[in-house]
Amino acid sequence: MIRIVSCAKKYNKLKEPSALELPELLSDEENLIWVDLYNPTDKEAGILTDIFTFHPLAVEDCLSTVPNPKIDDYGGYLYVVIHGINADALKRDELETHDLDIFLGKNYLVTFHKGYFRSIESVMERCRKNPALLQGDSESLMHKIIDALVDNYLPIIDELGEKADELEREIIARASQQVLNKLFALKKDILYLRRIINPQREILRNMAGGEHKQICFECSLHFKDVYDHLFMISELIESYRDTLSGAMEAYLSVVSNRLNEVMKVLTIIATILMPLTLITGIFGMNFDNIPLVKSSYGFSVTMGIMGIVVLAMLWFFKKKGWW
Repeated sequence: MIRIVSCAKKYNKLKEPSALELPELLSDEENLIWVDLYNPTDKEAGILTDIFTFHPLAVEDCLSTVPNPKIDDYGGYLYVVIHGINADALKRDELETHDLDIFLGKNYLVTFHKGYFRSIESVMERCRKNPALLQGDSESLMHKIIDALVDNYLPIIDELGEKADELEREIIARASQQVLNKLFALKKDILYLRRIINPQREILRNMAGGEHKQICFECSLHFKDVYDHLFMISELIESYRDTLSGAMEAYLSVVSNRLNEVMKVLTIIATILMPLTLITGIFGMNFDNIPLVKSSYGFSVTMGIMGIVVLAMLWFFKKKGWW
């Protein structure tokens, strides 16, 4: 699907032209054009080379899946790849991201994505309701999209923090294999976000630092604000990562203490059985002259001695604080 919206800087009127009108619109620098390609067909994606004449390497990256965020400067335009949260995967209680490819030119913005982006849809709806949003520069429009994308990270990060706190409580209350599996799954999600957000943070730092001529000074200040938000998210992820590392250590400590308690009980049982085994071994020897062998009270006396030994050892263990 291809969606095109444009607005002349002099007129507060939104247009939704066809792809055939793009060459004429692009030739007029007073127009700001936003082309959104959502799961495009091969024919629709052809405008990347036929109309915009983007570099083949940029088009190749755009049509494929780029695992890491990046920014490339091709002189007349910027090619940016950023990642957003997959809303469909969240409904299945899974954490996934998909890439959003952006081409930033002087009077146009091209977005390419194969998954649903809430940020794209929200900004598109805002532009249709208020065409004045398209009367600025193309980098201002890109800022609105990226700002909305970063804001969508915040609820997910907060949810991960709540899960980390809940796991800590579960580990203290009842450390089990199920809790350990949850811990590993949450740690995997946090490390995955860390690999995505940290490079994305560097991209926004470049945009905010005025390293690209396609972004004016005023817009770089707005990107600085988005960078601050992403930096805060990055710091939260690092703190959650430390929290999970502490939770893992707590889990190992709880399991180790539980194992020590079991070993202590088994050791006490084995220690108590040792003198009893000695007594039964002595009276079980095949000699004729063994005390109490012929006595009718021999068994009772032996059991009484064994009972006294058990009680004496339990009293000793209790006095020493070993049990």
